[in-house]
Amino acid sequence: MLICVFTVSASLGWTLTGWVPPAQSQLPSLPTATSNDPTKPPQEVTRSGDLEIAPVKSPLDGKQLFEVASPTIWNRDNVPEGTIPVEVRAQEITDRLWRVVNRAFQAKTKPTVAVEIATLNNRLILQLSDDQSSRPIRLVTVTEPDADYHSETLDQLAQEWQGIVQAEMVRLKQLSSVDVLRQRLGQSLQILLGLLVASFAIWFLQRLLTRRQKRLEARYQQELAAITKAEKARKATDEIAQSDITAGKGAEAKQVVDLRSQFLVTMHHHFSVKGRLEFDKFLKWGLFWLFILSWYIGIYAILSRIPVLMRWSNYVLATPLEIILVWFSISLAIRISKSLIDWFIDTWKVNPYLPLGEVQRIALRTRTISGALKGLSTFILVVIGILLTLGLFNIPTSSILAVGTVFGLAISFGSQSLIKDLVNGCLILIEDQYAVGDVIQIGNKSGLVENLNLRVTQLRNGEGQLITIPNSNITDVSNLTRLWSRIDFSIVVAYENDPKQVLDILKEVSQQLFREPEWRDRLPEPPEVLGIDDLSHTGMLMRVWIKTTPMEQWSVGREFRLRVRQAFEANNIQIGRPQWITYNAALAKSTLQN
Repeated sequence: MLICVFTVSASLGWTLTGWVPPAQSQLPSLPTATSNDPTKPPQEVTRSGDLEIAPVKSPLDGKQLFEVASPTIWNRDNVPEGTIPVEVRAQEITDRLWRVVNRAFQAKTKPTVAVEIATLNNRLILQLSDDQSSRPIRLVTVTEPDADYHSETLDQLAQEWQGIVQAEMVRLKQLSSVDVLRQRLGQSLQILLGLLVASFAIWFLQRLLTRRQKRLEARYQQELAAITKAEKARKATDEIAQSDITAGKGAEAKQVVDLRSQFLVTMHHHFSVKGRLEFDKFLKWGLFWLFILSWYIGIYAILSRIPVLMRWSNYVLATPLEIILVWFSISLAIRISKSLIDWFIDTWKVNPYLPLGEVQRIALRTRTISGALKGLSTFILVVIGILLTLGLFNIPTSSILAVGTVFGLAISFGSQSLIKDLVNGCLILIEDQYAVGDVIQIGNKSGLVENLNLRVTQLRNGEGQLITIPNSNITDVSNLTRLWSRIDFSIVVAYENDPKQVLDILKEVSQQLFREPEWRDRLPEPPEVLGIDDLSHTGMLMRVWIKTTPMEQWSVGREFRLRVRQAFEANNIQIGRPQWITYNAALAKSTLQN
């Protein structure tokens, strides 16, 4: 946008104030890709047997006017004496045409340029003359190689070139007039204004999509919670439904079928919300590239309308367009790869026939694997894009790859601990030792896995501290939330209590906790009262095992201990305590004497 504003402003000032470039100034030629091999001709030169051909282009817009030919030079490092390479000859003709263009833009009254055929040293030439200059400009000499290549006589070829150059001079006079310049500058300003309006419209649409995306993401999370709740209810009633169907209880069985149907509808709605979310992201991506494309087309349109900039318009359609196409393809490939990864992960994660614990476990694991796969695919595609971009500028990518390989090996030898971190991180993901959201213990460190990548594992402990552990230092891991968890509840009661009464109280508390809907979702199966596990001087050790869903063992354990304490108090159950024996030596001696 800034380039366009500057260009239009400079051109407008040039037209309205009458400023003209210096007579000796020339529009610089853009660099062309050349080969390091002297036996190969430049990019724009073609060989046809013993002749080499190069185009002569208009100094206005780079349009090809005609082609000149010269004898083939087989080695440009050793040009024969008296021979001019064909590309040098074509460039000299273009430079002479630019002198005429420069004169036309400098003159206040536009001259009429005539193209004449003359003879110089018994050779046909084309020369340019105008009504304001006494000395014509020699443009090109018509040579025998030119006539041989075009299969015409020298006179015929000279007349043909005369007509082409004369038409170009007429076009030059038209474009250099003040009225045409003002008209084209007005068109350029209209294009620039249209670009600004289109950019504002694209920005406004992106804002709307961003707001809608936030609403859909919140809705997406609500749908995830609804699916999880419906899945828990479905798993909890599967066994009841099976027994009801066997017993012939049609009403109860119908309720279970309705519950399953509701679960499937909820899951379908969840996927529809996610589909709309992905579609909105795709629209934002499309609007971004529409913004780039609109400015690219607008800049090309402005360059092709302002005469002083017209010769650069053809170059806009060359390398810049190829760069845009390369990175558009890379960006599209990144989006497709991420969509395929998400599709594969969702297919693996959402399966109504898997156990609930396994579904939750896969959800935790896929979050980490998905991030790693997306990062890897993005890195590979970006590297490919960089190599393709370097290739457009004829930079040898093979040498860069070779240097990069050597540099990578040097880094790998110098940072073996980093390589070990990456390898161990891959093994952690492949073996599914733990994932983001698990509670684990590594050595004397424990906490919630908040971040996991190929290099480090980050834990958040109960005090809120973030603990970072390199993956190479991880040898033994205790996963406290793998598929399911367990509360190992044990309590010592006094010998004065009736053991059967204590066990009955524990069973009653366990069953009551299992029956309540608030806690039923957290208990995959009823608690198991094991009985008396040990006898000691402190009392009888009672043990209960309570199986819970992952991450719920702490909340369930606290609630169960509270209820056991209240039940023991209501039934006068005494807690065990150590037995002390006091030994009195004098009393013992008196007793023995008696």
